[in-house]
Amino acid sequence: MNDLILSKLDVGTLNCAANPLVGHRRPTELLVDAADAAAIRGTLTAAESGTTFLVPALTSGTQTIALPAPTADVVGCYYTFLSIDTVGQDLNVTTDVTATKVVGNVSKGDGDNVAIASGFNSIGFDANAVIGTFFTVMCVSTTAAIAWIVLDAHEGIAANTATLNLA
Repeated sequence: MNDLILSKLDVGTLNCAANPLVGHRRPTELLVDAADAAAIRGTLTAAESGTTFLVPALTSGTQTIALPAPTADVVGCYYTFLSIDTVGQDLNVTTDVTATKVVGNVSKGDGDNVAIASGFNSIGFDANAVIGTFFTVMCVSTTAAIAWIVLDAHEGIAANTATLNLA
């Protein structure tokens, strides 16, 4: 009689001020080198939102990972990519189709950005990205031209330049 079955539970607003949420951890996934110019894993899903993907040293070819299509169920989803070694090969996080864009920019190392933020089909690590380089992408719209935005881009190399790419 201790079992409880809930279907379509709607908690509305959850206030944790009096009893803070403790012990919560962000999910992480260690990516495995594809050892070739190929997809490093399958397309990301909405269920994986909030995951930090740990990028190891890669041994061969430009490797990719695909973002999900920007549907209503994906708006608000975000994914973080963190290098845990010198990446060694390019790794690109790509949009589902050419019309879908990632809006962002990267630093040119002097406290300024390379250019004004604009739309690209991928963001990723260049081969020289070192441990600690990271970025987060978040789906903010179902409108393809502004579907994804780059958040928290940080280059781990001296002068903060040339380890992240937008293409």
